[in-house]
Amino acid sequence: MANRVGKHKTYNLHLKHIHLPGDAFFVETISIVLDRLIARLQIQNKPQLKMQIAHEFAARTIIEGLYQVYGSRHRQCRLAVPTSDGAYGDKSHQLNEFSHTAVLRVLDALESLEWIERKKGFRNKSGENIPTTIRAVGGLIEEFERTKYVWRKIFPKKQDVIVLKDFDPKTKSKIQCSFKDNNDIRRWRKNLQRYNSFITQNAICLSIDKHHLDEGLIAKMANDKYQLDWVFGDNKKKPRIFNYLHVQLRRIFSRGSFQKGGRFYGGWWQFIPSEYRRYITINGLPTVEVDYSELHPRMMYRDANLPLPEGDLYDLGLRYEGMQYDKNIEPYKSKRKVIKTYINAMINDDRGNFKLNSRQIKTMEMNTAQLEALVIKKHPIIKDIKGKGFGLRYQFIDSQIAEMVMMKLLSQEILCLPVHDSFICQEHHLLELELAMLEAYEAALGSIPQLKEPEQFRTDFEPVYYPSGQLDLTYMKNKYKDSQHDEFLSTFWKFQQKI
Repeated sequence: MANRVGKHKTYNLHLKHIHLPGDAFFVETISIVLDRLIARLQIQNKPQLKMQIAHEFAARTIIEGLYQVYGSRHRQCRLAVPTSDGAYGDKSHQLNEFSHTAVLRVLDALESLEWIERKKGFRNKSGENIPTTIRAVGGLIEEFERTKYVWRKIFPKKQDVIVLKDFDPKTKSKIQCSFKDNNDIRRWRKNLQRYNSFITQNAICLSIDKHHLDEGLIAKMANDKYQLDWVFGDNKKKPRIFNYLHVQLRRIFSRGSFQKGGRFYGGWWQFIPSEYRRYITINGLPTVEVDYSELHPRMMYRDANLPLPEGDLYDLGLRYEGMQYDKNIEPYKSKRKVIKTYINAMINDDRGNFKLNSRQIKTMEMNTAQLEALVIKKHPIIKDIKGKGFGLRYQFIDSQIAEMVMMKLLSQEILCLPVHDSFICQEHHLLELELAMLEAYEAALGSIPQLKEPEQFRTDFEPVYYPSGQLDLTYMKNKYKDSQHDEFLSTFWKFQQKI
């Protein structure tokens, strides 16, 4: 979450989002922290076993969180660790795995060792509690640099993977709701727990070099104006954390209903710019992404029991002299991208106030009102559903489709990464993925879907040749060896050799 502290923009990884790995990393480091903690308490006898366990859990999780902040490769990234008593307890919005006392003691021990830099939390002018944030310094950051950023088998957290949220009209914020289980919820939970267990056995990373990672991807994501292409409405622009170890998914339902929302969230691949998904590798192998075409507009017509208009649903009739319409060439390609974003925003933004930004206005050569008039002319039905939350019902349907696709491939021991209405798998499993997508769509909607042509996998590690035509093996080896992709994968393969 992005917060303003003074004049500096920061973005934080929160303690509640840290999943612990199954390895024994930083054992000696944790031991030093615990010894310092006991020494600072100035007591003759060790604390009771329950408190010892709480100390160890807090120390291990905070150090792991600091390590994951280090792995984000951005100097402004910090670990948010709430220090107020109200942040800890049994309620859904609280940190219920931690002892408040244990966390405070670990922070004090780390600070006395000069291993962290701490910025104290405060309440801002809006009444929002800004948590304390920390980052590793001194001997701790030196330990991380010796370890490097490596693959780890992450344990699923104890918290429920099924989440029900609602909108509080007073605070204008989302709140988490309690709920009673039924057969559907139990099945959804069991399926997602199986998936989350399976994904921990795989290494998912990007085939890009160090410069491309730091100066391209991470710099773009850390910008306070960074915007995901599938997020509409308020608070859509904010920095995002980059973290290969964020692989555990939750299924989040909306508006207090298990018939609205239900999409899968939490995988790092969902939060990177869409053009970077072409660089994803699974266990070192190239991947392919397949997308359903015009999914929500098609649902809109099906919902109203109306026939689909012929042709491209995102073609609003704009034409250029001497150029036939082709969605794959300019200027049609760029304009279609804006039209697609706008139509889906009209369906999914339940506030109904989505506006084109300056870049989109320049691309379209028209303002929001003019584009809306063209959209309604093409799709009169959209006027009746704009801003009424229909998109949340459509999201529930596409989440059901996603679950079927993921579980079908899981039964074949094929990892599939969901990005709401598109899916990523290893390139050699393309046919299995397309078949699963066809079957799931037909089962949910009773018709045959239109699938987009997958884009070609990309990598920064293509062969490089001398003018003579000979391979420049030294350059290629050094470029790959210096990459986070190499660090991450090499430790994954070492792990595989041990089991």
